[in-house]
Amino acid sequence: MTRRLTPDEQALWQSVAATVKPRRRAAAPAATPAVPAPAPAGTRPAKRRAPPAASPAPPAAPRPASPPFDTAGLDGKRAARLRKGEIAIDARIDLHGLTLAPAHDALLRFVHDARQRGDRLVLVITGKGGGGDGALKRLVPLWLHEAAVRPAIAAMTPAHRRHGGGGAIYVYLRRRRGEARGSKA
Repeated sequence: MTRRLTPDEQALWQSVAATVKPRRRAAAPAATPAVPAPAPAGTRPAKRRAPPAASPAPPAAPRPASPPFDTAGLDGKRAARLRKGEIAIDARIDLHGLTLAPAHDALLRFVHDARQRGDRLVLVITGKGGGGDGALKRLVPLWLHEAAVRPAIAAMTPAHRRHGGGGAIYVYLRRRRGEARGSKA
């Protein structure tokens, strides 16, 4: 329930309101109605109508959805070990501080070079970004699904908390053709 302003408060409010300058050119606001005299004792005040409900804001434009992380290219035991962070990381790249174009180029070059070296598990550190929804965090999974690198990737999943959690991604690379198991060529 709201209370009415006393005459002193009303005068103070009008003197303060007179000093305010509008931010943009607009029609002058209507004069504030005078405070009505208090109703005689024993009468009910008139019911106030609720202001009309504001129309809901239009829905925000949808962001491009990241493709789901996927461990379908791994057997169940290896996928579980990957999610738990129990597989040794062969290489890592930190994309902090890079703008989108240089980060994209560095990521593609890194994945290509890591696969050439015979690395199997790499860590891509994106950072979480402002509010946990940074551009790199959102775009790196999309970049890893591009035709230039997708054939080299067996699986990817968010990193375990000790390796960066939501601000990093494990990328499990496929073996190169002709590469022997258990050896890095």
